[in-house]
Amino acid sequence: MAERLYNVWRNPELLMTYRLETFKHRLYSRLSINGKSGREAMIRQMLYRKLQQKTDWREIDDYGNLLAAVYCGNGPTILLSAHMDTVRPFSPKRTIIENGTVLNSSHGILGADDRAGIAVILEILDFIRHSRFKGTLKIAFTVEEEIGCLGSRNIDPTFSQDVDAAIVVDRRGTRDIVTSYAGIVPFCDDNYGRIFETAGALAGMPDWKMTHGGLSDAKVFAEFGIPSVNLSVGYEHEHTEFETLDYKATLETVMLLETVFENNMITEELVVTYKC
Repeated sequence: MAERLYNVWRNPELLMTYRLETFKHRLYSRLSINGKSGREAMIRQMLYRKLQQKTDWREIDDYGNLLAAVYCGNGPTILLSAHMDTVRPFSPKRTIIENGTVLNSSHGILGADDRAGIAVILEILDFIRHSRFKGTLKIAFTVEEEIGCLGSRNIDPTFSQDVDAAIVVDRRGTRDIVTSYAGIVPFCDDNYGRIFETAGALAGMPDWKMTHGGLSDAKVFAEFGIPSVNLSVGYEHEHTEFETLDYKATLETVMLLETVFENNMITEELVVTYKC
């Protein structure tokens, strides 16, 4: 540790290298746990143990969604969400192949959709208590997203009724801020999406941009009247044996969210104007 600190002092860019390596190892453990739609018990059990250490409150609702909250003072209630299910189970023959910062599976799906989103949320939970964020951070790890967003549609209504804004981390590619379903059904006012564009610029990633997207839990939360976005987490070719994950892009989504929370960019006063 002392040697690493000395090396970082001499070359600050090494800090990102060390963080990326640590994040990769954590991500591998998420990608090792099966959980196809309707059979999420194993991944839910692991996440529940994690949330016991990281949150102030947690429960499994009647539909099987894993819900939690972290209280960080007075301020807005913001929901972070990812889904626990994968479109198919992992192949027993599977190994994870690494090419630079890009991962893929030797057999079948990789499962980055949405294990990458889960990894992002766990990183934010490690960060949030040491940040300047003021408010309540709620977490929803949903079930059965891949078969019609059934988990989010059946989420405990008392959990979501006080949520001011939602952030889903389940978008393919990099630097997308999805603010509507196919440009037809809005998830939020554009002013809410611009918060994440501004955060990207502050974090040295000015190419985070608003765009249209497909079906995700963000659409469901928007139907509940909650301003929502869905952020890229670095995977491509999801649901196929050609699925890949650039875990550097996944970590950059973590850094985007750290900027949003550290600077309290989502405020109670402004969130009223973001309603769809």
